[in-house]
Formats: sequence, C-alpha cells, structure tokens
Amino acid sequence: MITNEHVPAADSLYVTVDDRRLHYLRAGDSGPPLVFLHGGGVDDATVSWKHAVPYFAERYQVYALDWPGYGESDDAGVTPTTEFYTETLAGFLDAVGLDSATLVGISMGGAAALTLAVRDPARVDRLALVDSYGLSDAVPGGIGSYFLANAPFANTFGRFAFGANRAAARTALRNIVYDADAVDGEFVDDVRDRIRRPDSGEDFVAYLRHEFSPSGVRTSHETNFASVRIPTLVAHGREDPLLPVEWSEAAARSLPNGELAVFEECGHWPPRERPVQFNETLADFLARTSPQP
Repeated sequence: MITNEHVPAADSLYVTVDDRRLHYLRAGDSGPPLVFLHGGGVDDATVSWKHAVPYFAERYQVYALDWPGYGESDDAGVTPTTEFYTETLAGFLDAVGLDSATLVGISMGGAAALTLAVRDPARVDRLALVDSYGLSDAVPGGIGSYFLANAPFANTFGRFAFGANRAAARTALRNIVYDADAVDGEFVDDVRDRIRRPDSGEDFVAYLRHEFSPSGVRTSHETNFASVRIPTLVAHGREDPLLPVEWSEAAARSLPNGELAVFEECGHWPPRERPVQFNETLADFLARTSPQP
C-alpha cells in the first residue's frame, strides 16, 4: 500500500468524484494552485512527482492526483479514455475547490490536461506538457504498438517477468528511460512495486486498445493548438523511446504562447530521470509566466 511516507512533505488525502474515491497528494500552504497529473502504465502520483511535489510546495499549493485505477484511487470501472480522464480532472478541480489551476501532465496525463485546456480554457491558468501524448495523430511507436496493446496475455507476461526482482524491473525501464543503469535504485523500486500489483497495467492496456488503431489515434490536438493561448511549456526527453521529441518541437512552434524545453540524455520520464533539471526548468517557466498583480 502506498502511503504519504514516500513523499514526506505531502499529505495523503481522498476526495470523491463521480462516486469514485480518488487519492491525491497535497502540499504547500500558499501561492497559486499547481496540479500534477501522472501518466499510464506503472505510474501514479508518487512515482512521477516524488521529487516535484516537495520542491514546488515551497511556493505553490500543490496537488498530485492518482487517476482512477492507479495508486490508491478506486478502479475506473469503465473503459478508460482521454475523455474519461478529462472529465475526472474537471471533477477533481471542483471537489477540491479550484476554479482554475496550472496543470502539469506527463504522457497520458498531458493529454488530459491539454484536452481540458482546449475544451474549457477558463479552468487552466498555465500548462506544462511533459513527453505528452495527444500532440500528433500518429500512433506512438508505430503500428507495432497497436498490435502489442491487443496481444493476448501481453500485460500478464510483462507483470511476472519484470516484477521478479530489481534487475528485472531495471530491464523493463530500458524500454522507457534513456539509461536504465544510471537511474537511482529508489526509482527502480517504485516501478517494481507497481509492476508487482495484481492489476498492474490493466487500465493502461485498456486505454491503449481504445486509443490506438492501425490508422492513427483518437486523441490528437494538432488542429487545436491555435486555440490554446495560455502560456504552455512543452518539455521532452531527447531520447524518449515512446514519443518522438519532434512532436513536442512541432507543438511548441504551433502553440501561440508555447515554449520548448528538451532534456538531453533523457527518455520518457524527465521528472525522475532528470529531477533537478526538470524542477528548475518548470520553476523558471512558472516564475516568468506568473500573472502580474
């Protein structure tokens, strides 16, 4: 069971959204609200944002949500889609009393954050998209990703194979990060703990099966970039093996107030692979784009 001892600076809290009990981390008593949204697979609020939550709690009111089916939140109970996560996000903001907030989303979480910014821009003050899904109409990883997502027992095999020990979990990370041998043991242990759960990855596989098709993806905001006028940081690991850095480069050029940050020798997980650089880059962006009194 995950407790707030993994992020000592944060409180571990719960809120009900659409009859689901959602877990979130809460830290910081002053400053504007900052909401962190994790990705899919073996992720949750503690995994992606372990270093970011305490860092930003000094200057912001920080929230880090566990999506339904992840961390300590209730199961989704439905086929998870970008639409579902976007509605969950809006409901979460309502439940914790936030009319609007700055949203920071990685991968799948970035797609939900961007979708909310497109559909209800008044609710999003600023946006940070980290190795984000939803920036292109191409299938991440090509057609092979579609077939892998639909392969029977693929998720079960991976859970047993990669959760066996720390070395196996580090091997699994080779498909996600730039240098699995260089990441710290705490990161590896966090990932292994999630892999070993009985339902590990099931919601994410269901999400991929809904999102991917042989001809493209369901969530792509390429044609909506011009409407997203809020300050937007588009950050990406240069060597991301899942989502090409070119997608973020194109998005940053197309967003009216977009700017690009590329982390060298970094894969799909900058907040854990390059935590110091990631936190400093995001902090600089937030300081420069803070609304003037």
